[in-house]
Amino acid sequence: MKALSSWINPIIAGIMAFVGLLASSRAADDAFAVGGLLVFIGCVAYIFWTIGRHYDRLDTAH
Repeated sequence: MKALSSWINPIIAGIMAFVGLLASSRAADDAFAVGGLLVFIGCVAYIFWTIGRHYDRLDTAH
């Protein structure tokens, strides 16, 4: 189940990043625009961190 979680969490983060961009693009005021961009940036950072963690685990295994 742990291996499945390492795939599902980044996929959910990607969907949330897309929703954040949609919220930012259709924002009525600046607060929603900035909030959507922050959600997007946070999700993309999480995805890159997950990729880095995966390759760090591969390096320690060999």
